[in-house]
Amino acid sequence: MAKIESIKQYEGNTLDTIFFRPMLTGKSAEQLGIRVLYNVPGTSTLHFWRGNGDVLQKYTTRGWNGGDPSEKFQKKIDLTKVKAEMAYAAEDYFSTVYELIAARPDVNLDDLSGTELEAAETDIFRASIAESIRATMWYGNQDRGEGSLGSFDGLLKKIMHDFSDTEGFHLEGYSRSDKSPEWAERLLKNLWENAPCELQALRSEGQLAYFVTTDVYNAYEECLDNVALEAAYLAKQTGREGLYFRGIPVIDVQLNGYKNIVHDMPHSFAILTDRRNLALAVNTSDYPGTEVRMWYNPDEMENRQRAIFMAGCDYLLPELMSVGFGLPLMTPKWTLEGDTFSFLAGISVADDSVRSLEISVYDSKGALVLDSEPMEIGDGVVSYESDGVSEVATVEYNITYNSNLFIPGCWQQ
Repeated sequence: MAKIESIKQYEGNTLDTIFFRPMLTGKSAEQLGIRVLYNVPGTSTLHFWRGNGDVLQKYTTRGWNGGDPSEKFQKKIDLTKVKAEMAYAAEDYFSTVYELIAARPDVNLDDLSGTELEAAETDIFRASIAESIRATMWYGNQDRGEGSLGSFDGLLKKIMHDFSDTEGFHLEGYSRSDKSPEWAERLLKNLWENAPCELQALRSEGQLAYFVTTDVYNAYEECLDNVALEAAYLAKQTGREGLYFRGIPVIDVQLNGYKNIVHDMPHSFAILTDRRNLALAVNTSDYPGTEVRMWYNPDEMENRQRAIFMAGCDYLLPELMSVGFGLPLMTPKWTLEGDTFSFLAGISVADDSVRSLEISVYDSKGALVLDSEPMEIGDGVVSYESDGVSEVATVEYNITYNSNLFIPGCWQQ
């Protein structure tokens, strides 16, 4: 039986230069779309400087009239010690490595050893670690069990927790529609127009970006395809290298594959922010025990791989964010028969991120005619009925997530 039995271990400088640095610097880091703090000496900290406005003064020949120091914002990123472990049957592992390097003409297939073999094995493990870091950076939650992106807390958990008691940001809920894709363009427009002025002022620096889930990305691309222009038709045929809204790039975070294991966070979201406001930190040098090891276990006839390092992520300023969460409620509908108001909405039974829903009913003059108590989510359905309602023009809602995140919004039917 063909197998690979050589032992490989990376520590210290080799751990940095051979394994992690190629994954977390250069183009690999740019593809994440946010700041990557790799092996920053000391504590991993986010910094953001804000100027003092008008610093010009009338000239005088003597004296010092200096102004106040520039404002500096800092936030420490909490790093968590994590490990990655993978095991392959010996034959499967050999075949996988063989396929990676067999196409190269300068490889001696009778002697799979040395740097070619080491590079192939490293690529396999590195790709798996990079994808896990990327997904956990968004959907991570340490309250979950193993194998469900629970190694460290991600950006979405921190946003949902912090925004529940933070002011000065824009947060909205949105409903998706299968009939028309225009909802995606409206969402991007609302996030920009309602963004804090501090965020809008940074547009000229070219660092703003929309981070969106695949459903938002695809719906917005369909909106662009539907424009009756030759350029839109050609783009529909040849594809687009990237999407933009008013010059701001729209980035697909590509998290569809994790919907089945993430039930405590929204599966659809859009975040408008400055790239420098989000950061992923990975450290392999300042903590003892960090290493990467690959070996063959003859007892189990397995090739095994293990990596131990520190990782974490965070955002700096909530006023540099404009956030939209897709509502987990499906096709909310209400009826008014006589003076009886009835409300019904479905919710995915796999989504346990929502705690309760409140609704307020207004007539055409804007007067409040009904204000419900918080309705608990159960069995995938929310229903409510009340008498004494003469007219319904608008139904406003308040959705409370289990993280205490509170999202207001309204439906018009």
